[in-house]
Amino acid sequence: MTDKPQVDFTEVVKASGMPVTEAELKARFTDIAAQEGLITNTSPMSPFWRLVTAIITAPVLWLADVMINTVLVNMFVATAGGQMLRLLAWAVNVTPKPASRAEGVIRFTKENAGADVTVQAGTRIQTERINGVIYELVTVADFTIPAGEASALIPVRASDVGAAWNLAPGYYRILPVAVTGIMQAESEEDWLTVPGADEESDDELRERCRNQFNLVGNYHTDAVYRSMIAGVVGLSIDRIFFLHDAPRGPGTANAYLLLDSGVLSDPFITAVNDYINTQGHHGHGDDMQCFGMPETRHDLSVKMYLQNPDNMTAENQALLIKNAGNLIRSAFRENADYDVKKTWPYARFSFSNLGRELHREFPEVDSVTFSLGDIVSDLSVPRLNSLTVSIEHD
Repeated sequence: MTDKPQVDFTEVVKASGMPVTEAELKARFTDIAAQEGLITNTSPMSPFWRLVTAIITAPVLWLADVMINTVLVNMFVATAGGQMLRLLAWAVNVTPKPASRAEGVIRFTKENAGADVTVQAGTRIQTERINGVIYELVTVADFTIPAGEASALIPVRASDVGAAWNLAPGYYRILPVAVTGIMQAESEEDWLTVPGADEESDDELRERCRNQFNLVGNYHTDAVYRSMIAGVVGLSIDRIFFLHDAPRGPGTANAYLLLDSGVLSDPFITAVNDYINTQGHHGHGDDMQCFGMPETRHDLSVKMYLQNPDNMTAENQALLIKNAGNLIRSAFRENADYDVKKTWPYARFSFSNLGRELHREFPEVDSVTFSLGDIVSDLSVPRLNSLTVSIEHD
């Protein structure tokens, strides 16, 4: 997507000849008074003239501010925000997407495979603390694992709305309250059946509005499919990538989908494909299939050197290793708890930049080294196969 234009509306108004500062307004009024000759004492010491200029200047400045920062800014999709942007979205038949809860399944494993075990609705499964936050899933209904089955996948829903609950496999594995007969609970591959989502941001809504102007043809172009796919909660325009090289023969194309954090599950991809193909939203003769974004797997070792290692207890060093690991995992789209540059398809992932982000977040770190060089991606997203973080001593 192209960067939105940066327009200085104050300069636009000034170029039209309208004064926009108090000093400019007072100078203009003084000139008018001199031309008309009705007021002869325009000295800054004159109480009458100061009153007149104040009465006139205040409302004009207010009107200028409203024109620049409210009217002009909100006339255009590129610069509008909030409710005004939603009015512009309505005009092109785009409805902002609300926040939603993640849904999925968690594998519960019994202590004794020969016993019946019931997991009650409302059973909680948590993560460890990630950047100060514990994420939680809750079972949605009573579920009995019958005798003879060692484990079962039990439906769960996030305790709150948001994309931050779309964590990679293995994050959810803590039962804060023990469940009788259950040995462990853990999120596996493909656990996330419905991604959670934050309320659609202004930038995401802005891109969908722009995309609408490409839908007026008689054919299902990229924009049409992008609009349909991005209408699904949890997906946005900039995380949909197309392959047009007839992967299954003439008239075929693929769309690869990417979450901001976490991994799209096969059931979710199946549901998107069902919407496009089975429910009749594809073009005549089209063969469009959606897939999760292909991945490249990387083994990464990170060594950190501290400024004053003797001043940190072993407990604090262990906490630093854990938090630094979570930040790195966030960069590789396993969680969304740190504001870091993430891996992208068709991009270079810079470890020097990741090092700067580690220094910014953890000032006690003096130096960081990585076992890998920059990762350059094609139509794939880099993921971690393994991660080792350690503190080294000179």
